[in-house]
Amino acid sequence: MQTDNLFFLNSILFGVGLAVDAFLVALACGMSGQTTGRIKLRAVLTATAFSIFQFAAPMLGWLIAHTAFEFYQNIELYFAWAAAAVIVFLGVRMLVKKHDESDQIHTATGIVAVLFECAATSVDALTVGFTIEEYGAGAAAVCCAIIASVTFVTYLCGFALGKKFNEKFSRVATVLGALVFFAIAVEIIVTTYI
Repeated sequence: MQTDNLFFLNSILFGVGLAVDAFLVALACGMSGQTTGRIKLRAVLTATAFSIFQFAAPMLGWLIAHTAFEFYQNIELYFAWAAAAVIVFLGVRMLVKKHDESDQIHTATGIVAVLFECAATSVDALTVGFTIEEYGAGAAAVCCAIIASVTFVTYLCGFALGKKFNEKFSRVATVLGALVFFAIAVEIIVTTYI
């Protein structure tokens, strides 16, 4: 298994690069005015979900690179548009939500919304699996575990930062959070065509 310093550095850099979308989603969620007592638990559970997707997506990409590359090329476009649509929906929902609602952004749409957010932000991670196709299965799993760990920490940092920002700027923070979702949707579509 390739476990030299360069391997770990590359894995961490992959993690940082891939965690940007999760960070932005966390920032938007933190800025959405969530105030319930279970907020920290929900943030940890959501960070865990993002981490699982960020582990599974590059592993799937690695597997596809070894087996059926053409399959991915055929579904990538449809998946990207579906992911972008879900992210835009969440941004619109954030904008139209009454400011005095005490429910969390995920309450109305539940686990399904979190899973769609995770899937939407994992599109790039799937592609990373292609770049590590020369790794053995063990090295690929270690690389993906590092990516997942970086995502977990990054999500929690983004959420905390968004929450702190919301405490000071409230409605402005909600609009900025929605704009973040829209920017993620655009980024997903643009990177699909590049």
